[in-house]
Amino acid sequence: MTARRVRQRLPAVAIVGRPNVGKSTLFNRLLGRREAIVLDRPGVTRDRIERIWSERGRTVRLVDTGGLVPDGGDELVREVTRQALEATKSADIVLFTIDGRAGVTPLDRAIAEILRPVADRVVLIVNKIDVEAHQALTGEAWELGLGELVPTSAEHARGIEEVVEAVLSRLPPRTEAEDVVPDGASAGLPDPREELHVAVLGRPNVGKSSLVNRLCGQDRSAVSTRPGTTRDVVDVRIVRGGRPFCLVDTAGIRRRPKVETRDESIGILLTRRRLARCHAAILVIDATEGVTSGDQAIAGEIAREGRPMVIAFNKWDLVGQPEARKAELDALVARRLGFVTDAPRMTVSARSGQRVFKVLDRLVPLVELAATKVPTAALNRFVEELLSQQAAAGGDMPKLFYMTQIGVLPPRFAIFCRDPRRISASFRRFIESRLAERFGFESIPVRVSFRATPRR
Repeated sequence: MTARRVRQRLPAVAIVGRPNVGKSTLFNRLLGRREAIVLDRPGVTRDRIERIWSERGRTVRLVDTGGLVPDGGDELVREVTRQALEATKSADIVLFTIDGRAGVTPLDRAIAEILRPVADRVVLIVNKIDVEAHQALTGEAWELGLGELVPTSAEHARGIEEVVEAVLSRLPPRTEAEDVVPDGASAGLPDPREELHVAVLGRPNVGKSSLVNRLCGQDRSAVSTRPGTTRDVVDVRIVRGGRPFCLVDTAGIRRRPKVETRDESIGILLTRRRLARCHAAILVIDATEGVTSGDQAIAGEIAREGRPMVIAFNKWDLVGQPEARKAELDALVARRLGFVTDAPRMTVSARSGQRVFKVLDRLVPLVELAATKVPTAALNRFVEELLSQQAAAGGDMPKLFYMTQIGVLPPRFAIFCRDPRRISASFRRFIESRLAERFGFESIPVRVSFRATPRR
C-alpha cells in the first residue's frame, strides 16, 4: 500500500469553526508541536493543514482548516470556506470549535446548521475557557444542540485530555492502514518516491521565483525586482527523469527588524511551516552579493529542520570573473556557513537556464541517502568500536549500552546509556560526526539523542 493510499484510508478528524476561535492552537496542542501558524488575527490559516496524529495506539489524519464563513464575501474567503467544508464532509469526527468567552455568535449558529446533518460525528469544543471561573460561559453553547460539549483552553492545555477521550471513543474500528503508516508520516512528510517535495528558499529578490519558473517552463510565480513580491507559498509540480517533483516557491525570509508588514511576516511563517513538510531545500544566494547574514539565518533554519540542501549561487551570468568569484564564495561559505560546509554548492543562472536542472539531479541522491535505514547490528558494532578506540587512547567515555535508528529524513538515532543528563552537547556532536563518517552521511544532517536504559 502506497503512502498516499495509507493516508487516505486513515480515519480523519477535522477541526472547524469560524475565524479566530483557536482552531490552530488546538491543532498544535493535540499534535504536541507547533505545526500551524497562531496569531491573534482572523484569517491566518487559509489552506487545509493535515498531519498524522497518533494517540494511545490509534493513528488518524488531523486536519486544521481556515475559518468557516458561510456566504462569505470575497473570493479568498469563499475558497477558504469551501476547503473547510470539504474537510468536514470527508471527516469521521468533526471538532466544531467556538470561542467560549465571546459566546455563541450568529456565525456559530450558521455553522451549526451546516453541521446538523452530521451531528452524530460532531464534538462541540468550547475553547478559551482558561480558568474554572469561565466554566459558566459554556451554558449558552448547549443551545446549539450538537451533542457532547467539551470545555477547553487549547492555549493553556485545559480539557485536552477530555478532547482526546471524545475523539478516541468515536473513532471507527481500527483498519490495516493504521499499522502501515510510513516513516516520516508522523511529521507530515509525503513519500519522496511518490513526489519529492523541494523548498526553494532565500532572501527576497535573489531569484527564487525566477528559478522555479525556469524549472517548470512557465511563469507560475510573480517575478519583480521589488523585494517581497512572493508572500503566499506556491506549489509547482513537474516531472524530471520520470520522477515527480513538487517545487515550493516561498516568501523571501528576512530578519525580523527588516520585515515591513504583517502580511510579509505571515508569509515568512508559512515558509517555515512548509519547509518542515519538504524533503529537501534549495538555498538560493545572489552570487553578486555573496553570503550575507540573512543567508546564514536561512541556512540555520534548514539545518534545524534537518533537511538535505543544495546551495545555488544564482545570477552567475552577471559574474565577471567566474574562477576568482567562485574562490571568494567558497571562502565566504567556510566562514559564514561552517555548519553546512558539506552541502553541495552549484553556480546557476535562472535567467539563462544555466545548470538549473542539475540542482534537482543533485538533490535526489541526498534525499535517498537521508531515507537510509542502517541495520541495528551495524550501529552497535560502531558503538563497540568507538568505545574500544577511546579506551585504547585512554579517553573517558560515558557508559553507552546500545544504539538504534528511530527515524529518517533526517536519519535519527537513539543511544541508550546510564545517565543521559550527563551527556554534553560536544559529545553528541562528536558522535554525530563519527556516525556521518562511518555511514557516509557527511553531506546531510544527522540527529543523535541519548536515552536512559529502561530499568527492569
